[in-house]
Amino acid sequence: MHEATLAENILEIAFEAARQNHAKKIFKVGLTLGEMAGVEVEALNLSFDVLKKNTPAEDAQLVIKRVPISAACNKCGKIFRLERYNFFCPECDGVLILQSGRELLVDFVDCE
Repeated sequence: MHEATLAENILEIAFEAARQNHAKKIFKVGLTLGEMAGVEVEALNLSFDVLKKNTPAEDAQLVIKRVPISAACNKCGKIFRLERYNFFCPECDGVLILQSGRELLVDFVDCE
């Protein structure tokens, strides 16, 4: 389960932000997560909740912003939201180049 490792890394980033800001408590951690990042959100939330116990983030909430998968055609330039993993343009049959959907980053740490 790589979600536990992800949750651990997210918390380490939050702890470092708290240390740098001389904060004793973490309230929220904001995460941008692409639909294609391969992360099971429920497992990530569960891991986060287990790992935050007895830490400065004990009462922290993980706020996740989902990013849809989008791609641009290398032939006609149109941008599409991908519903399935079909990387051919429905307009001209050109190859689609991924624009978004693989993101996985900590956006903010809200701390005291």
